Amino acid sequence: MFQSILATLATRAGARWAMIAGTDGVLLETNSEDFRAEAEGLAAEYAALFRTARKAAGETAMGELKGSLLFTAQGKIVFQTLTPDYFLILALEPESYAGKAFFEISRASGSLEEELVY
Repeated sequence: MFQSILATLATRAGARWAMIAGTDGVLLETNSEDFRAEAEGLAAEYAALFRTARKAAGETAMGELKGSLLFTAQGKIVFQTLTPDYFLILALEPESYAGKAFFEISRASGSLEEELVY
């Protein structure tokens, strides 16, 4: 179920790939089986970054981290909290709009959260 939701989300948002990871760094799912070997290592790296951002937000009285955006030389990385234990990562193409990605995530988040709970 997750793979089809992620594939649709990636297409609509203009993303190279999408994945769901646990805050413990374990990959739950990615939209591409070809990408799975790389995604497992990336999930651990991005989880460390996500935990650090979440801690910094809390320690600076900014509240709970809902999402964040990183700009790189080759595109954008979108993080979105799904549950306290899981988050979504999208790698956007350079010409993709982050606002559209966050909108598409909000459209898909209900289905993703529902699957994560059960």
